[in-house]
Amino acid sequence: MKNSIQNIEKRRAYLLKIVKREASTTVHELSEAVGVSEMSIRRDCRVLQKMGKIKVSFGKIEYHDENIDQAERVQIDQINDKIAQAAVNYIDDNQMIFINSSRTASKILDHIKDKRINILTNNLRTVDKKINSESNLVLSGGEIRAGSRILTGDIALKSFRNVHASISFIGCAGLDIKHGLTTTNIHEAEINRLIVKNCQRLVVLANYTKINRVTNFNVGNLKDIDVLVTDIYADDKYIKRIRNVGVEVIQVPV
Repeated sequence: MKNSIQNIEKRRAYLLKIVKREASTTVHELSEAVGVSEMSIRRDCRVLQKMGKIKVSFGKIEYHDENIDQAERVQIDQINDKIAQAAVNYIDDNQMIFINSSRTASKILDHIKDKRINILTNNLRTVDKKINSESNLVLSGGEIRAGSRILTGDIALKSFRNVHASISFIGCAGLDIKHGLTTTNIHEAEINRLIVKNCQRLVVLANYTKINRVTNFNVGNLKDIDVLVTDIYADDKYIKRIRNVGVEVIQVPV
């Protein structure tokens, strides 16, 4: 009984860590990331909500901590926007581009301006973006999970499997020297692996909170990355180690 209680507490601590990192997630995503049933996740969320640790609303699960300054959240979003803006410099006219489910990667479309490109993505956030009439945005198709703005499943996989991109822009949940690129969701990981495999050049967008971090599912190795766009808050010693592997690293000022 004691071990069972300890396991539940350990699971809830891990669940809370995921929610904090992702900012917003769903029961389905947490079930896959933690490896337990959705029923168990719902019970855990009810407890964590009563404790004031999370907020559950309209299928979304969000981290809640009154001690976190709202300014910090705004700053992270501003950093991600600057990272996306810097990444646009690697885009040339008439390229085929992959964009994965990352919020930061979707921000690239806010800065494309007059570039003429073709975009294939499984990220439904991109449909809210304004792109010029010379560019084409194509959604991969696939399944939409409850509370998610991400397309996954066989149809999405087939779309990326049959196309080769000049350049891919992806975000990640973690980037580590040993374990490479990782994400928290197994279905997204499958698509991200194809995005990494079927491109000539890979650009990773990751703010300082993602560097030297490992999550559940591997997407690619560090040597798969051509360019890492991050910010000046990323640990200098760790960035040096990444550069030593042969990755070009851009650190945007904030």
